[in-house]
Amino acid sequence: MRRISSAIILVLLAASCRNYLDVQPQGYVLPTTDDEFAAIVHNHIREIEGGGDEYILGNMERLLTFEGFADDLDANIRVGTNLPSYAGEKINSMQLRYSYFWPVVKDCNIVIEHLSDRETETARQTLAAAYAIKGIVYYNMLREYCEAWDDAASQKGLPVVERFDIRERPVRSSLQETYEYTLGLFDKALALNPEGGLYYFSEPVIKAYKARLLFWCEKWEEAAAVCRDIIWNGGKTLTPASAYAEMISAAAPKGEVFAKSHINNSSELDWYFSAIIKYFSSRPASLSLLKLFGDEPEKDVRYNVSFNARRMNTKLPECRIRLSEIVLMLAECEYHLGDEAAALEAVNDLRRNRIDGAVDLTLETLPAVRQGDRIRVDAMGGAMTPLLQAIFDERRKEMFMEGDRWFELKRNGCPEWWIVSNGLKYTTRKYLYTAPIYKRDVDMNPEMQQNEGYE
Repeated sequence: MRRISSAIILVLLAASCRNYLDVQPQGYVLPTTDDEFAAIVHNHIREIEGGGDEYILGNMERLLTFEGFADDLDANIRVGTNLPSYAGEKINSMQLRYSYFWPVVKDCNIVIEHLSDRETETARQTLAAAYAIKGIVYYNMLREYCEAWDDAASQKGLPVVERFDIRERPVRSSLQETYEYTLGLFDKALALNPEGGLYYFSEPVIKAYKARLLFWCEKWEEAAAVCRDIIWNGGKTLTPASAYAEMISAAAPKGEVFAKSHINNSSELDWYFSAIIKYFSSRPASLSLLKLFGDEPEKDVRYNVSFNARRMNTKLPECRIRLSEIVLMLAECEYHLGDEAAALEAVNDLRRNRIDGAVDLTLETLPAVRQGDRIRVDAMGGAMTPLLQAIFDERRKEMFMEGDRWFELKRNGCPEWWIVSNGLKYTTRKYLYTAPIYKRDVDMNPEMQQNEGYE
């Protein structure tokens, strides 16, 4: 349903790379008052709260795509066709998805351009939200449509669009430039001192996305600093095992959750999401994931919340920003910075809040590196170690059904693997981790470079 409605909007707005530059289409009137500009932001917040947003925080349909692409669910055992089996199935929809991000950027640019010089409280809060939303959209596109961070100065990034002009045809910047631009958007949002939960994007939420960006782009020291700030000053503590199930199933943010999508259970899309939830349970969890819970999996609350006796998913699939993700990012940052003790302490802190009777891991007792795991190198190409494996294992268990695993695979080596479906072999090639740019944009602008593998 969401894709159909989005396609209709696309046709009406002709949101190609050329037409999304048109600030004021014929017949439309730009807002003038602070409240009218605030309404632009509120429209996107309403989409987030109702579960219809796929481009900012995300929703169940977005999770369905990325969980289907990844390997936490066993694609060799397939029931139905609603859950994709591998990334190659969705090439067309992913390149079309690229075009849907830009109307959100367009709305943010309208707000930023017209409210930057206003001094009212409404203008300040609306402007902070617009910078935050634009930064989040750029971060999401960077992960989906740019290669994993490497030689960023020579890698293709995204068009940097400060304001929209029908006469311009923006081309892709470098990945380094895209990173710097996105980071600047978050910093501008934070500089406006966003307060409380007004407009959804509070200071901890914006800092969490800033940490995600720094982490993705391997800025370990800077990411660690932001993670520590959130842990110390964000007003949240890790949810204990006794309250974990309630936290995961709650409609509104609860416990360690800073923000989540679909907090409005009276949304007009609820009937649709009730159907989508069943799709997540149409395929059993992979054995490689289940084995991470050890010989007594029932002692780990994440296992009890996530799986039934048939290995099918029982965890509510929602997009969340949680303190546990911040702790896991800090653990990996500390590892790359050479502080193994701090990295291990972060892992143990999480385990104490998830496993009944958890025994702290030590560097001496960490299990040896497993042979045959899908991820064999770290984000910078280094060899897997017992400590890094422990961090990855906890992340995989913790972030199950939150759209994380696909991007962990991309970030750590883009491993290739294959599945068998209906007697045919399908291989997830390295290039499939980076989705194609919208073909219409490439066709209309000879200087717009397509991603490798889709030329």
